[in-house]
Amino acid sequence: MRQLLPWVSAAVLILATTIFVITVFGDSGEESAAPRQPAAAVPQASATQAPKTGPLENGARMAAGKFILTAVARKNLGESWKVTHPELRAGYTLGQWKRGDIPVVPFPVDDTEQTRFKVEELYKNEVLVTVALIPRAGADQPATVFWMGLKATGAGAKRTWRVNYWMPRWNARVPNTDP
Repeated sequence: MRQLLPWVSAAVLILATTIFVITVFGDSGEESAAPRQPAAAVPQASATQAPKTGPLENGARMAAGKFILTAVARKNLGESWKVTHPELRAGYTLGQWKRGDIPVVPFPVDDTEQTRFKVEELYKNEVLVTVALIPRAGADQPATVFWMGLKATGAGAKRTWRVNYWMPRWNARVPNTDP
């Protein structure tokens, strides 16, 4: 019995470990309803359309500027509500939005010397731009580049542009491997 006990113990341990791994990490065989992309992924328009580049429509540029001066600056947040697409303000009431706890990364706009826009993708009703906010010399905030998505709503004379995405553009730092 003493010779058999270590072998039985090892078999029980292997079996328990296998069951644990399958239970915790195993596949249930069912498809998840959740999307398989990161929640903060840069928005992309329809895959059936080829992206274009070009100038921003005046309405999109005006909405982008107003969004930066209000939501990003955390000033006059009631006005920012008007240029924010329902996708970005989902789950918030106007009252909550006005209190400033909003899903918009802030930036000290008062210290900004330049704002530069670059159209990355342009579709009929959607635009993805990079926005560089460059502070004045001596400001505590470094220059920061953001992704901004805009969507058009309505048609004809009622067509308006609203911001549906605002997130800092992030690049992974490459570690220095020099000795």
